[in-house]
Amino acid sequence: MRFQLPILFLASLTLASCGRGSRRVVVEQPRLVSVLVEVYDPVSNLAWENISVRIVEVDHEWSGCTCVNPVSDDWFLTDGSGRVLLDEYLLADSGVGFLEDGTGAAVLDPDFDRDEATVVLEIDAVGFAPVIVEVPISWLDPDVFVEVPFF
Repeated sequence: MRFQLPILFLASLTLASCGRGSRRVVVEQPRLVSVLVEVYDPVSNLAWENISVRIVEVDHEWSGCTCVNPVSDDWFLTDGSGRVLLDEYLLADSGVGFLEDGTGAAVLDPDFDRDEATVVLEIDAVGFAPVIVEVPISWLDPDVFVEVPFF
């Protein structure tokens, strides 16, 4: 046993030193953002088709700006499944202050003071009271799915 102890010690040192010189630096990249909105009737639990959804404003951490949508009648209708996707290009084109990548898509940056935003949506239909929804998005959770009860 006395003879095996130094060999075990040397073996553990050899294993511990493996990989020390090969550390990788991971550079976090901006992430594309999107909001998938599902509008449903909470009584029947069925999806609402052709319900209007619009981006009212976005509150950005990176600029401290609450950027109001300059087009007040920029509505998107839910499909047969009660959903509308506000993708990275639609969010960028809405003029609500998102950072954009080289292709013109809305992104959030990984920096701690540039990684969050709150998207304010209005859901409306003729004969119904409009509903306002605040949707937080972040660099850690850039693709958000939100279910909105509407009655």
